This record gives sequence, structure tokens and C-alpha cells, in this order.
Amino acid sequence: MPFDAGGDALLRTLAEHNPWWEAETHEFDLPRRHKSDFYHLARPDRSDSQFEDQRLLGLVGRRGVGKTTLIKQFITHRIDRGAAPERFCYVPFGADPLYQLRSDDGLRQAIRYYESRVLGRVADPTPQFVFLDDVHLIEHPSKPNVEGWGKPVADMLADAPERHVVVTANAGVQIDRECDRVDLPSESYSTQPILAEKFRDYLYTLYPDLEEGDTRVSPTPIREGEGSLPDALARGDLAALAETLRDQYSRVADTTRQIQSQVVHYLAMGGIISYALDGPVESAGELNSEAYTDLRDDVRDALYQDVPGFESVRTIADLERLCALAARNRGAEPVRYQRLADLFDIDRRTLTDSYLPALGQLYLLDGVTEYDNSRPRSVRLYLRDTGLITALTDGDAERVLSDFDRETALARVAAFDHTMRFAYGINAAQGVDIDPDIRFWQGRQGEVDFVFQVDGTPVPVGFAYRPPVEDAVRPVREFVDTYDAPFGLILTGDTVRSSQPISVEQGLIQLPYWFYLLCC
Repeated sequence: MPFDAGGDALLRTLAEHNPWWEAETHEFDLPRRHKSDFYHLARPDRSDSQFEDQRLLGLVGRRGVGKTTLIKQFITHRIDRGAAPERFCYVPFGADPLYQLRSDDGLRQAIRYYESRVLGRVADPTPQFVFLDDVHLIEHPSKPNVEGWGKPVADMLADAPERHVVVTANAGVQIDRECDRVDLPSESYSTQPILAEKFRDYLYTLYPDLEEGDTRVSPTPIREGEGSLPDALARGDLAALAETLRDQYSRVADTTRQIQSQVVHYLAMGGIISYALDGPVESAGELNSEAYTDLRDDVRDALYQDVPGFESVRTIADLERLCALAARNRGAEPVRYQRLADLFDIDRRTLTDSYLPALGQLYLLDGVTEYDNSRPRSVRLYLRDTGLITALTDGDAERVLSDFDRETALARVAAFDHTMRFAYGINAAQGVDIDPDIRFWQGRQGEVDFVFQVDGTPVPVGFAYRPPVEDAVRPVREFVDTYDAPFGLILTGDTVRSSQPISVEQGLIQLPYWFYLLCC
């Protein structure tokens, strides 16, 4: 057998990765429930999809978040609705390292074969989709003689106006850099972040009936329209927003204990592990340590494989150490920049311009600074997945299930992640498609845990997972008075007594923590 340098490897196995071309069935080994992102990407209630809104779409997100699953769910959905199987071509660069050698030649050969031997069998090949999975594996910014994926994709798009190309990577910068290299204008493509599953997704996987009909809590009335949060901010009508929240709460009022019981299990597993499992797991105690070991290893691999391409981080091991530090701290208190600079033997600019942005681009960790402070001296470090905190500390879900202090700490981290999603969803509904900037605020009465903005108006959020609630109420009320904010939110845990699940008092709306997670 002649030596194979990789150019023909993909061509010889392309049909194996696209079994729907020949097989009578196109069944995949997929989760029983669609990922939450499926609904806005595939638009199952419409004839088009987000994949068709532009010629080139990038799905970006950390390893194991479900990008490949989304692609296969979309292909299955479209074929089930009558689309010709030949209109879908899937190329997984991570399936065999040989595909990554001379990947430009291999990709061109594969596409020529697809066009002539597969697509040619279809009378009407429009629209057609080419999915290139894990393109970051064939990025070679340090090897100028390696073509990469940008030029073959540009040629693919030029040759077939009816073609849509979808690529996946671990970070948006990996797509932006390659598109810039081949002079693809920014308006000709877009990227869509794919994040770990939210609490509502985990809950609906366990209890599908809660997603159906009158028991489904919908974020839409909170995001837009009369009685929404933006409407309440604009009109100063807190009562209408409270009524919207109560209406959504009433849908699950009879199942509150069932929902409450799952919060701690979600906190222990996080959104990556809970989705990667073969089936729904009602108790995190059923997991063995391997699930957390795999998660930790995936993060380590992502750091060492992806960060070198960012060109701004010289000591990658420091990023792993920074994640470990954040896992121990759990967002409990701000860390002074000078302390971090001393620990890592770097200057503040390296920390703020290189380390934190790199982790943010990989959707692993966010640094949160103080609201209304142009020169903050400290930063809160929030990992974006609570399962990763367990993986980087003791790797034992039982510790979370039996230690209320640890549960409370993880609940704060999950509250940050869901507040990011909450703010993004609200802004996106208003046509503002930008990443939210969450801050904390230190007042005389204490600290406001989270502050986000809607059209320039701040919304303070206090975290009161355990009594006394007043410790969270006082600083939020002080913030409202200081900045003339229309109102604030207080999130209360299950150990907090309340005569009403959603109450309004002196410009503050108090609502259950678990219900807030459902609304994100």
C-alpha cells in the first residue's frame, strides 16, 4: 500500500461519515431531546433556518457542548421533512488526524467527489449544506505554507450560490482569523455561540411534560412586549412585570417541589455533564468520578490546543491555574488584580488583555469588575459551568449534595451564568445582539451581586439563596436609589420563607431562585 500523506484519507471515508446518502435509514445515536439551540437554529416551525440566513455560519463553543449534535439533529430534521439526503455533506476533521494533513487538498477532493457523485443525483439540489466540523484543528497560523480551510470554503461559496457552509470551532476568534486571512468580509458570515445547557434544558430532559402546553414557562413574555422587563423599565410599571412573572409561575405552581429538588443536582453536574450523559440522571450521586475527570481533561486539552492560536498567551499553564483558582474561590469575593499579578508573576495588562479574554473566548471563565468604576482594582472570577468547579476541586458530586455551603456557592456561579443568558435574551429580543456586560457593585450597605443593562438602564440583581434576605435587599435598594434605577431583583433560595412566591416591595421584585433559572 502506498504511503498516505492524508490527502486521500478523507475522500476514501467520506461516505462513511454521510451514511444517509445510501442507507435506507439516517438514524443517529442522538439524545432523546433536542438541544435548546436547535429551536432557534433549525426553526422547526418554519420552512427556513438560521443556517440559511447567510452563506457561512460558524457554530462556536467549548468541547463537548453539543455542536456536532446540533448539526446531526438539523440533518435528521430536514430529511424527515422530505429534503433529499444528498443535499447534506458532513466533514468531521476531528474524526481522524489524517484528515488534518494537507487539509486544503483533502477538502477540495472531497467536495469535488460530493458534487459529481452525490449531489448530481438530485434533480433540485437547492439549498445544499456543507458542514465542516472542528475546523480549528486544521488552523495553522504558524505554518504559512498550509492553506487552512478559508480558501477552499471561499471557492465553495463562489462556485455554488445555492450552497450554505457551516463550520464549527471552539472559539469565534478561530473563525474570524481565517476569514480575515482570505479576505472574507465580516458581513458575509456570522458566528453563533453554543453554550452549556441551562437549568431549564436539564429539567425538560428529566420531565418532558413540563415543556408541553400550559406547564411550559416561556421567557418570551419577559423579554418583549407589554408587561416585559424592557417595557417595565421604559414605563416604570413594575406591577405589569410582576404580573407577567406570576402568570409564568402559575404554570408550574403545582410542581414546585419537583423542580426545587433538581436544582442541587444541576449545580453539581453543570450543563456539560448533564447533557453528555446517555440518559437523564435525576441524582448527581449516580455519577462516578470519571465524568468529572473527562470534563477536566477536555478543558485542559482545549487550553493547550486552542490557546496557542490566540498569539497573546505565552504561558498556557497559567490559564489552567487561573481556572483552578476560580474553582476554589467560586465567585465568593473579588480578587485584587495586584494579588493575581503577583501570583502569576505577570503585569496587570497581560492579565486583563490576554489571560481573561482568552478564557472568555473559550466560554470557560469571565472576569467581572465593579459597576461604574473606570479603574477597578479587583475582579470576580466566574467559571461558566458549575460542573467544572466540582471537576477542578474534589471531583465528587456527593460533596455538593451534602454540603449546603458548597451548594450556595455553586448557586451563585450558576446565577451569574444564567444572568448572562437572561440579559442576552432580553437584549436580543430588542434587536441588540451583543454579549452582555455583567458587573458587581459595592455600596455602603453591602454588595450587589450582578448588574446588567437594558438599553443603557441598569438592573441590579441581589442573591439571597439563604437567610437573611435583608443582606441582599439593602445593597440593591441602595443601588436603585443611587442610580435612580427603575427597580431591582432579589433571588431567594428554598430555605427563605415567603408568604408569596413573587412579591413586590419598595421597587424590588423578589422571586424564587429556581424560577429565575427557568426564565433564562
